[in-house]
Amino acid sequence: MALTLLPYQSSFWSLFNDPKALGEATLIAIGAIVVGMIVRRIWPANFNPVLFGSLAAVGLVAALSYLGVASAGLVLWLFIGAAIIFGIAGLALGGL
Repeated sequence: MALTLLPYQSSFWSLFNDPKALGEATLIAIGAIVVGMIVRRIWPANFNPVLFGSLAAVGLVAALSYLGVASAGLVLWLFIGAAIIFGIAGLALGGL
């Protein structure tokens, strides 16, 4: 018995058509943000807590994505996109 998938059903965009996958992605994003905030609050102030809080959040999502959770891959791409947008906005608004 051969397993065949339609190209559309196995693509990145198919995650947006599945409510369960979107809910899973939302819960992963919320959990990663909470973990990042917890790390940021407990990290010593002189050791750049914002950086390590962000790294903890992205690291959690990357680990889930590495373990095969497809929704975590979506969240990882959204985190990368948000970082690019915030970086451009920071440069455009004189954040240097």
